[in-house]
Amino acid sequence: MPKITDTPPVAVQQELGMLREDLEATIPAKKLDQNVLICTWNIRAFGGLTEQWDAENRSPKRDLQSLLCIVEVLKRFDIIAVQEVTGDFKALRHALKLLGPHWSFLMTDVTKGSRGNGERLAFLFDTRKVKLSGLACEIVIPDEVLERNKLLDDGSLRRQFARTPYAVSFLVGGRTFVLLTLHVLFGTVEERIPELRAIADWIREWADELHGWDHSLIALGDFNIVKAGDPTYDAFISRGLHVPADLQDIDRTVFKKSYSFYDQIAWFEGEVSLTYNRGGAYDFRDTMLVARGYTNSELSWRISDHFPLWAEFRT
Repeated sequence: MPKITDTPPVAVQQELGMLREDLEATIPAKKLDQNVLICTWNIRAFGGLTEQWDAENRSPKRDLQSLLCIVEVLKRFDIIAVQEVTGDFKALRHALKLLGPHWSFLMTDVTKGSRGNGERLAFLFDTRKVKLSGLACEIVIPDEVLERNKLLDDGSLRRQFARTPYAVSFLVGGRTFVLLTLHVLFGTVEERIPELRAIADWIREWADELHGWDHSLIALGDFNIVKAGDPTYDAFISRGLHVPADLQDIDRTVFKKSYSFYDQIAWFEGEVSLTYNRGGAYDFRDTMLVARGYTNSELSWRISDHFPLWAEFRT
């Protein structure tokens, strides 16, 4: 049985070469003491792994070839918030082997219950530039707030978040900031709005507290927002969260006929100690679909149905 650390077959090496060229042309370079590249990526069912170069008809569909491509993308960034890490995190463990000893991670336990879908939230980070600054927490709504919300008829959230939001503070270039990641319940649009409004309220209040410590707060993750101008988007920005212009009109998923605005990176304008430079989504279809001949659906199970969404900040 091949191992993830083995020398890949020639065809896989060629694919990785194509991917590296495309990434170098698309993603800014990581520069020590000059920038920090922050990414959010919902990696579909990021759990099990078939330890073969090609999974063929085996399950899971994600194989060593696919994981090498995922890692090639991950290492272009300094910090990555990952959604849909599963209870079985074999693929993540193997990814960390490839990333090397200067990479570290934090993650939540599995969210139980049907709404939680057995998922974890995780942060991966390159310790050569990024340090932890002390905070790691999950956000839980107080019981008294939920009880009060049940008496209201204003669309307030009446239950805990389907998947508990996860926040970690990082230190880069002498600046401390908190990244808060979340995977909003997909469900119906009507079910998403209370979660989106609740997280917007929480972020606003928390950001006000953090200012006293000269800390910044950035929200990133899969918020299952339909599109700009939609009620889901309006709920997300209802307390002033700002999505930069270059992260507006870009697709986020592999399915060409279903434009999505699910994934977001947002903050309160003028309240972040880092200086935003630019951002985008990395569309890996052109390199990976051509190399393998997969359909979008097949590609989604091997790599992901979401693109990595990234933002570069100057430090």
